[in-house]
Amino acid sequence: MSKDQILTVSALSSYIEEKFVRDPYLERVFIKGEISNSKLHSSGIFYFTLKDTHATIRGIMFSNKVKKLKKLPEEGDGVIIEGTITVFKSGGYYQITANDIELDGQGQLYEKLEKNKKMLEEKGYFKSEYKKALPKFPKDIILVTSKTSAAYKDMINAVTKRFPLTKVKVLNTLMQGQKSIDSVIKNLEIADNHQADVVILARGGGSIEDLWTFNELEVAKKVFNMTTPTITAIGHETDTTLVDYVSDKRATTPTQAIELALFDQYYLLDKIAEDDLRLKKLVKDKLIQKETQLESYKNYYKFRVPTRLYDQHIQKLVYKKDQLNALYNTHFNNFQNKYNELNYELKLLTPKNKIQEYKNTNNDLKKTLTNEMNLTFVDSKSKVRHKLEVLSRLNPLEILKRGYSFTSLDDKVLKSVNEVKQGDALTIHVSDGRIETKVTEVIDDE
Repeated sequence: MSKDQILTVSALSSYIEEKFVRDPYLERVFIKGEISNSKLHSSGIFYFTLKDTHATIRGIMFSNKVKKLKKLPEEGDGVIIEGTITVFKSGGYYQITANDIELDGQGQLYEKLEKNKKMLEEKGYFKSEYKKALPKFPKDIILVTSKTSAAYKDMINAVTKRFPLTKVKVLNTLMQGQKSIDSVIKNLEIADNHQADVVILARGGGSIEDLWTFNELEVAKKVFNMTTPTITAIGHETDTTLVDYVSDKRATTPTQAIELALFDQYYLLDKIAEDDLRLKKLVKDKLIQKETQLESYKNYYKFRVPTRLYDQHIQKLVYKKDQLNALYNTHFNNFQNKYNELNYELKLLTPKNKIQEYKNTNNDLKKTLTNEMNLTFVDSKSKVRHKLEVLSRLNPLEILKRGYSFTSLDDKVLKSVNEVKQGDALTIHVSDGRIETKVTEVIDDE
């Protein structure tokens, strides 16, 4: 062994560190485990150990990264750490230098699942009144699942054993990962438009992360809004996803989903055989009963003298006919009399006579009115003539024509000497004109 082959501890540590630095798989890793031996140093550096049931690894997070954490993990917390694998040369061990620490994703997923479940329950998505009944004998079933999965094989085998006459169509679907959400929703839409009798959404078991597609709100809402009766069979018996709550029927396994959808052919065959025996017995019993009844009819006295079967009916028919004729004649005569009475009353009530009566009355009233009007006119004319004579006698002009006159001052008739004075201009009115004069002297007779 030469001296060139001998390494110092520092050289070996540097070599190992160089290997870690150059390895791209260690540059950024995600590690899941449980926090232990955690300590926040006064400098702000967070020291910890990450462990699982089989191994441990030391860890460190520098203060600039610690400040960005929403919550510093505590002893025993399950976490997922994103960071870089480095070598601490002075200590001679490898460690993870953490860039981010999150609480274990599984715990967060359970929390999110409960939140989504509560929201849908409050909106009524889980109510039994929205659950559609499964058809008793479906002719077409659509499987929304992965063709490469064990769940698909189990369901096909179950169909073959249980009811092979049923037509089965499979829509190959991604059942895990981010792209599976769109794949599941798209194929459920296709299945619903196909107008099959039943749609089965199924996959095998897995972790909550593997089954998370079926806890997504948009997938659950799509299952709820299906017009075709839908059975969900996600995971194993202990796995219950959000779609199981909103579907029309939940199966614990894909095989049970087929058992819920289809009758067992052997059960049906046994049932048919049982019904066949029961129907045969019923027919046989009925035949025996009818044979006995026929035998009794053969010995019936009326069958020995066939005319007895219809003699009384003929007699009864003649009697009923006579009754009917008598009833008809009675009703006809009643209606004929009623008609005659009404016709007579109608003639009495005709308006012709009444019209003539009113016409005669009208003519008499017209004559009376004419006479009254003529008498009134003559009387009124005489009264007018008398009034005119009275007015004529009272007319001042007529008085003037007899040699009288009246005097006025400023268009005012004089009635007293006290109303004038010497020098006033007066007007003397006579029958054919006026005389203008002046007062030369006023003489009071008193």
